[in-house]
Amino acid sequence: MNIHIRFFGSLADLIGKSKLVVNDCTDVLSVKEKIICEYPQLKDSVFLISVNKKLVKDNHLLEEGNEIAFLPPFAGG
Repeated sequence: MNIHIRFFGSLADLIGKSKLVVNDCTDVLSVKEKIICEYPQLKDSVFLISVNKKLVKDNHLLEEGNEIAFLPPFAGG
């Protein structure tokens, strides 16, 4: 199962890319674990995760073609 991942702002800067595709992940937690294993510099970063533009928790189940976004802290004005 292909899951498309996008990184924004400081998170993209930290890992040096803004897009990835991962396989064999069934939920958000497994994606987070895989990404942090590949990019340990994210381990201490603070971020939210959205799936298809909706904020979700770690136990959110994924489907083929979902787009996940790693979002750095942000503030409105």
